[in-house]
Amino acid sequence: MSSTRCWSTYYNNAYTVKNSINTRMKEVDKLHVFFGLHELNTVKFYKAVVCEFLATALLIVFVCGAAVTMDSGRSLSIYTGAFNGAMAVAYIVWTFNHVSGAHINPAVTLSFFVTGHVSVTKTVAYIIAQCGGSVAGAALTWVLVPRAWRGNLASTTFSDEITLAQGFAVEAISTFTMILGIFASSDQYRTDHAGSLPLTVGLIVYTQVAWAGHLTGCSMNPARTLGPAVMAGTWDNHWVYWVAPLVGAVAAGLLYQHVLAESPKRADLSIQIDATVSSTATATEDLKFNDGTTGVKSNQIFGSVKEGFDNPSLQFDHKA
Repeated sequence: MSSTRCWSTYYNNAYTVKNSINTRMKEVDKLHVFFGLHELNTVKFYKAVVCEFLATALLIVFVCGAAVTMDSGRSLSIYTGAFNGAMAVAYIVWTFNHVSGAHINPAVTLSFFVTGHVSVTKTVAYIIAQCGGSVAGAALTWVLVPRAWRGNLASTTFSDEITLAQGFAVEAISTFTMILGIFASSDQYRTDHAGSLPLTVGLIVYTQVAWAGHLTGCSMNPARTLGPAVMAGTWDNHWVYWVAPLVGAVAAGLLYQHVLAESPKRADLSIQIDATVSSTATATEDLKFNDGTTGVKSNQIFGSVKEGFDNPSLQFDHKA
């Protein structure tokens, strides 16, 4: 009797230790994915970072370059600038989305980080690359444009009538709206999507710049503001162009992720059998009958978490 109790105690203790070890391993694995240090060992990671640098540099060249060259240094209409910015973003998303996600914006990267779509390592690397690309793009534009045309290199600045509180609110709201649109456009579980993702994102940018451009320049992107500020020395209210977009981006990302994101439809596990067809079935992928006709159909349940963004580069890489 005592021997049986000893063995029972031994197995119970062993089971408890095993469960404890499994729990700790799961926690370690979550931390491993969260920090993403394993990504440093992949070529894909460095390609993505280089793309973020190059894409952000091109954004500055296209947007700021057009603003100071289309009319020989004179100011453009807000709609012309908005359209040019929208098409620039659409081109960049079309070209770089498959490699890095074409964030080109620390606010976009942060919103994907707080919702669990990119790791700490990728977030830090992307933001550094975006800031570096912005300065590089602004420097290139500064060199290529005639001195008399440069002005402030299309820096984002407050209108004279705008207060600090108003400017902060404008940048936060416009960024909030943009991030909501980006998340909605990237949600792979939605079935009502149609048309071009790059063009959709570009048009989202256009609508925001059209209403907010005259007020603050409608940056919605700390990197967009940084490069021209470095080259032209326009640092007034610069902190607003960092804090407000980041606040708006985080709020929008969390709202979409936890409230608006489409969940996968639950599978219909019922099996429909066509009684008019022979009942001798072969268990193939499509559950076809021996004569080749389909008599049984069933659905499978796919992932159930709300992280269905359609660009693989926005997902965690779970492989070490």
